[in-house]
Amino acid sequence: MKKTIIKILGIIAILIIICFVIFTNKGNEKENNTLVVGLDDNFPPMGFRNENNEIVGFDIDLANAVCSKLNMTLKLQQISWASKEQELSSGNIDCIWNGFAYNEERAKTMTLTKPYIKGEMYFILKDGSIEQSQEELKGKKIGVQTGSVQQLDLEKSEFGKNVEIISYSDYLTAFMDLETGGIDAVFCSSIIGNYLLTSKGKNYRTIASENISQTNGSVIAFKQGNTELRDKIENALYELKEEGTLTEISEKWFGKDMIILEEKENEI
Repeated sequence: MKKTIIKILGIIAILIIICFVIFTNKGNEKENNTLVVGLDDNFPPMGFRNENNEIVGFDIDLANAVCSKLNMTLKLQQISWASKEQELSSGNIDCIWNGFAYNEERAKTMTLTKPYIKGEMYFILKDGSIEQSQEELKGKKIGVQTGSVQQLDLEKSEFGKNVEIISYSDYLTAFMDLETGGIDAVFCSSIIGNYLLTSKGKNYRTIASENISQTNGSVIAFKQGNTELRDKIENALYELKEEGTLTEISEKWFGKDMIILEEKENEI
């Protein structure tokens, strides 16, 4: 009788262990099937909150299309743009996907996709400003977003040594300060610049930048060494490009096709 009880208890223990393993694996499977995207939710038109407080934008549509193709669940996670690298390296997010521009420093510390969209870098000034060239902006106050590639490039450039660089948590705040005269110009990409100029319905002027920007376009960033997830997302982007989906999304947000994703190299 005692041996029988021991056997029964042993079987129960084994069943408990099996159930635990099964449910744990299911939980991990669900977790691995979710793509956690870190973004600044105040960066139109790439990712921002609409009047219903929903996060929308060009990159959001792209991420949704990719996740739909890969049967993944998209989770959007708002992060501080100034600490985006720490969010990624700690595993709090799977990728940074929010108008994230390429530069060599980022390529050394993160795993990046190929650039998929690109805008020109320029200065935005209020209508009526007397400056007509970048040279005439020397000695002025230039606004940038904290942690942006525009801030990094401007700080490293020779021109940046001759201006006062003012950083803001987001470009919307920088534009507000431009309107009130707190700064003389905003340095940004035409991707966000064109959208903001159109949406504000006010007159602004732009001055092309010279010998400042080093970016080749926007990329998606993953934790250093995570080539498996990078390749998975990048392959989905190539498929969406061939299907014409990327062009459709670009035309929706920009009125034209701004996709620059290079042709995929044939495998040998």
